[in-house]
Amino acid sequence: MVMDEGMRKAMEARKRQLEEARKKAEQKIKAVHTVAKGETLSEISLKYYGSAVKEKWMIIYEANKDVIGDNPNLIVTGQVLKIPEV
Repeated sequence: MVMDEGMRKAMEARKRQLEEARKKAEQKIKAVHTVAKGETLSEISLKYYGSAVKEKWMIIYEANKDVIGDNPNLIVTGQVLKIPEV
């Protein structure tokens, strides 16, 4: 079977998605955190990692992108987030 460029790119994208999903599944969870009113990812990062720098809160965001959505600035009270070990 001959693959055209579009099919090849689609297969590569799906392969990357599966690899990301596998990495998330293997990631060890340090804690589970329920978002309180007014909290931000940087505050949560400070609580669990001792640092609020972007690199730290992005770890939490990436691990919970399916819960949070596309905007890391829009976390909602009551959301349950996994806090990965770093």
